[in-house]
Amino acid sequence: MKYASKFFFIILILLSSKIFSQAKSDSNHLKKQYNYTFKGQLNSQSILDLENRLSSLVFVTMAKIKYKADSQKGELFLHTSEKAISSEEDKGFDLIELKKLLISNNLEPIELTVTSLK
Repeated sequence: MKYASKFFFIILILLSSKIFSQAKSDSNHLKKQYNYTFKGQLNSQSILDLENRLSSLVFVTMAKIKYKADSQKGELFLHTSEKAISSEEDKGFDLIELKKLLISNNLEPIELTVTSLK
């Protein structure tokens, strides 16, 4: 009986430290939404291709494009999960790569907004 209570106590400590470390690791990641409006011509296939290329960017968890062909304007929506920057070596989501990707698809970036997600 004496060993059973010690064993239970050790298991309890291990479980509580595991739960605490998981909560702490979630707080080390920042979730953000990027909305970027643009002008240019896209068709349905190029929209799918661009969404796939956007999804392959580092830290991107979701990429979606809304596009109006009649006005040739659209908006892209990106969700990212980035590690919190704690030193100079840490890198966040690369906005320059995002802009280059738009320009390489003959799109003119207009306005970027960034929102933190919970």
